Amino acid sequence: MPLDQFILLCLFVIVLVGTPGPANMSLMACGLTFGARSSLPFLLGTLAGRQVMFLANFAGLFALLKGAPFVWDGLRYLCLAYIAWLAWKIVRAKPNAAKAKDVPGFWRGFWVHPLNPKAYATQIAAIAQFVSPERYLADSLILCLVIALLGGALNAGWMAGGNLLARLTQNPRVLLAVNVTLATLMVASTVASLHLA
Repeated sequence: MPLDQFILLCLFVIVLVGTPGPANMSLMACGLTFGARSSLPFLLGTLAGRQVMFLANFAGLFALLKGAPFVWDGLRYLCLAYIAWLAWKIVRAKPNAAKAKDVPGFWRGFWVHPLNPKAYATQIAAIAQFVSPERYLADSLILCLVIALLGGALNAGWMAGGNLLARLTQNPRVLLAVNVTLATLMVASTVASLHLA
């Protein structure tokens, strides 16, 4: 991949992965509510889910889903239901007093991206824009690594931001208000993304 295209790829990933969305809002809310260390399995799950989904898109899953409107629409509603449920769990958990059983683990994080239709569309846009047919395998591998490493660092930054916010204030009302705001943004960004996908 030429250097100028690689730089554009990095900027593309920064914009798509680094901006607020369901995954980043849930990571920030988990960092705020449960702390960074306890939320690490959830982060690893979101990263693994995104990479598995990328490999499936690389193999043509998106085309199959778009070819089956009933399945695609079902995925859209399942995504909204899952994010709303996750937001509810985060709002109900008390910051700094959450029990270990309340912490969203690896598998809850894993499904955040595969259930998000916008994630499929953005990954396909990345493949279409940055993977050339002549270098399909090599470019796809570079894209996969950039999404994993740069995207993972950005996602971890959102989680760390939530953790930092919890350390800056110990006022339970402020923390609850922030959690409710983050949960609302999770659901709102999911609804918005469903209209774009």
